[in-house]
Amino acid sequence: MSAPLLSPWVVVIAGAFLAAVLRGFTGFGFVMAAVPMLSLALPPIQVVPLALVLQIAISILDIRQSARICDRHALAWLVPGMIAGTPIGVAALTLLPEAAARVVIGALILGAVAVLGKGVRLPPRPSHAVTLGAGLIAGVTNGLAGMAGPAVVTYLLALPLTTAVVRATSIVFFVITAISALIPMTWHGLVGRAILGWALAALPALVVGARLGRFGFQHSPAHWHRRVALVVLSLLGTGLILRGALGH
Repeated sequence: MSAPLLSPWVVVIAGAFLAAVLRGFTGFGFVMAAVPMLSLALPPIQVVPLALVLQIAISILDIRQSARICDRHALAWLVPGMIAGTPIGVAALTLLPEAAARVVIGALILGAVAVLGKGVRLPPRPSHAVTLGAGLIAGVTNGLAGMAGPAVVTYLLALPLTTAVVRATSIVFFVITAISALIPMTWHGLVGRAILGWALAALPALVVGARLGRFGFQHSPAHWHRRVALVVLSLLGTGLILRGALGH
């Protein structure tokens, strides 16, 4: 058997760095970017727990500042909606094949991007029902495919918020999401010495990547954040549709 082209350590550290750059700039997308890259080096049972541990670790760098400027009104209804919607999504998996679920979610993401691209906006303070509904959709997609992010990011981009507030709110939301997912994983013994060892090894690259991404955010025009976010969502939606169509 031939030796792998790259050491698993190199792949994990590089994956953590690149995902951290994206998250540092946009405030979201860390797990989405990290999981496929970490999957090249680690078994599936370790990939998601490690990505979540790294997500929480990277948030330590800026959670205090983000908590000060985030949209707490939105979070107060997005988080309960996400918690309520996740079991619905898990239950829906028994009715909808995983490949079909990916196609549906991908189509919804691309549809939302198209609407946002036309400049459609929500009022500054949408009703509780609208915000709760966005959280509920995030929870359903989280249960179906482990992706709470697209619905929440789409909702935040539709609000007349500054890019700094969108980024901060995303950061706080995904910390809460990561912690809520990591607690049961730890309970079931999925977070052990191996995961913590990988996380410690990736920590320096994580910090450098996060600071680089944050530097890019702070020194780029405000409209770049929105454009990058829409591009990332478009790539995610297209990728999900292709994976679902190919049955992967």
